[in-house]
Amino acid sequence: MEKTKIILVRHGESLGNARRMLLGHTDLDLSELGYRQAEACAEALKNEKVDAIYSSDLLRAYNTAIPHAKMRGLAVQKSLQLREIYLGAWEGKSVADILEKHADMYEKDWLGAYGTFRFPGGESTVEAGERFYAEVARISEENEGKTVLIAAHAAVIRSFFAKVLGIAPEDIAPKLPFPSNASYSEVCFNGRSFEAGRFSVDDYLADIGITKYGA
Repeated sequence: MEKTKIILVRHGESLGNARRMLLGHTDLDLSELGYRQAEACAEALKNEKVDAIYSSDLLRAYNTAIPHAKMRGLAVQKSLQLREIYLGAWEGKSVADILEKHADMYEKDWLGAYGTFRFPGGESTVEAGERFYAEVARISEENEGKTVLIAAHAAVIRSFFAKVLGIAPEDIAPKLPFPSNASYSEVCFNGRSFEAGRFSVDDYLADIGITKYGA
């Protein structure tokens, strides 16, 4: 099987990020800065031969994919399986509200023990990562030998990349950060497994603003 190259782009800053909210499946668009970050990412990758573009169906990811698609005259294919981790009872809540009511869980369990955390009434990071991994593998198989750009989200990209690198869930928090907004990461699929390339490339955002948020 010919190798398939996958470029994983995290969405630009969302309105939820800017307002310090936890979104998950909550569907808010990009902020003004997020749109500029998305354009900068497309410009940084303009010389990359991209054959197909996929995206989470959530606005912040889809609108991050649009500049890449317009540049190449390609359609963006949406997938629910590329969505961010589902946050359950924490969906759409402000970080301030979560800290007021669940500070220990947020800081110790979500941030400090990321890879083994399950949101109350929601997905675990392992489940979301497996869901995302399976969908990226499916897309890779359907696009053998091509280069595919996928616009998605911080937590699922982080969990996916940790699995590719062989980082155990309990070791993700200290070893692998969340990718920056509108950064890109690269992997190749050889028909059996993924091979890791660069992670969270974001130098082209230096003059615009590099932002780093969780889910």
